[in-house]
Amino acid sequence: MTLFTRIAFCLFLFCVTQPVMAAPPATGDVMPELILPVPFDPAGQEMLGVQGKTTFTLADLGADLIFIEVIGVYCPQCVKQSPGFKTLFNRLNRGKLKGRVAMFGLAAGGTDAEVRQLLGTGQYLFPVLSDPDYVLHKVLGEPLTPYTIVCRPDGSVVYDHLGVVQDIDALYQHIKTLLD
Repeated sequence: MTLFTRIAFCLFLFCVTQPVMAAPPATGDVMPELILPVPFDPAGQEMLGVQGKTTFTLADLGADLIFIEVIGVYCPQCVKQSPGFKTLFNRLNRGKLKGRVAMFGLAAGGTDAEVRQLLGTGQYLFPVLSDPDYVLHKVLGEPLTPYTIVCRPDGSVVYDHLGVVQDIDALYQHIKTLLD
């Protein structure tokens, strides 16, 4: 058994033994403990500050807020939302906010190859994690996509939204308020 196979098997066992939420996390809830796979691409690893690791937790990110976008690699609504989130990502990564919000996507059902292809389109500027067997998606209560979650490193959910976020400026202002 190779080292990669052992790590993947341990990760699978850990995720399978995690409690599954009955419904997706909503504002006021606490996120289930997530053991997340490190992005396969070095740029994504660097953005999240998880180089040299194989897995990470929300608390490992060292940010004041964590922005998680649950997507489907073939989801047309996710494609519709991506330009606004590219703008949001750029706004959150400059000035006083730079480094305070860790932002990543979770590709429910997405393999590394599918995520690599998706990132190659330039549709997402932030890292996207593969979840090929829907393990993390199940732990999160199997939300429809796109599903946006903003939480603190301790897992307390401060924002959630199902579907396309229509007002990116309002979301940006809300995040700024949460950081004050």
